[in-house]
Amino acid sequence: MVTANWLGTLQSNSRISISSLARLLTWTLVVMLAWVIGRMVWLALQPTPSPATWQASTVAVSSSAGNDRGEITKVLNMNLFGRYQESAAPVVERKQPVKQDAPQTRLSLTLVGLVASSNPQTALAVITHRGKQNTYGLNEAIEGTRATLQAVYPDRVIIRNSGRDETLMLDGVDFNKPSQNTARTRPPEPRAPQEPEPTSDLSRIKQEILEKPQTLFSYIRLSQVKRDGELVGYRVNPGKERALFDAVGLKANDLAVSLNGNDLTDAAVMAKLWTELSSASDFTLTVEREGQLHDIYIELQ
Repeated sequence: MVTANWLGTLQSNSRISISSLARLLTWTLVVMLAWVIGRMVWLALQPTPSPATWQASTVAVSSSAGNDRGEITKVLNMNLFGRYQESAAPVVERKQPVKQDAPQTRLSLTLVGLVASSNPQTALAVITHRGKQNTYGLNEAIEGTRATLQAVYPDRVIIRNSGRDETLMLDGVDFNKPSQNTARTRPPEPRAPQEPEPTSDLSRIKQEILEKPQTLFSYIRLSQVKRDGELVGYRVNPGKERALFDAVGLKANDLAVSLNGNDLTDAAVMAKLWTELSSASDFTLTVEREGQLHDIYIELQ
């Protein structure tokens, strides 16, 4: 009986303790929630303080500043990076000299003709590349390659290919043998009189050729013709304009074999003739047409 009363009292005390603990936790949570809500309301209503104005702080200057300034002056006077000269001459980039004994080029180029001159403005070379013939002056890039024309000599030209000087020989001249100056000549046949065609285009073309002889090859195209490996002449065709070509009596596919009585199949003669043409105002071109020779007189004045 006594044991039963004790157990009842113990269960009643346990229920009271649990109930008290629950109430305590509930109030704790209520207080914390109230504090959080109050903090949020305060932050929302509190005015934002303006930032303080920055002021530079006063730095005391040491008496050793004068000594430091003197040391800096000494360093500057040493001119560690050179002395500035306002009147110094400008630096001129030196051009790479042309190598006259340059090796023979491996480019697939054919030197058809050239004009060697001490005047860089009149020196030129007629070069064929992949079947296309063009006339080039000094420092001009050869179409279809990275090479530029650097020098023109009586039997060869020097080109610069990727910074390397190379020799391009006049077609028919051996690179390892000196050129021959002898020429096979044939007296020119009497030229037939031609009717003048005083057109404005023709006059303009003639004046252009007189001022720049190399432009002749842009109006009259020449291409080599070989038979059994031997040069037999130059095929003649009109260039960018036909006015001069038709006016002098040329016909497409004429075969030029002689110029002013000089045999065009001799490479040594060609080297000389290209130079003479640069100062000529008229010349006679002998062509083969249907097995017959015809003299074509070309007057530029």
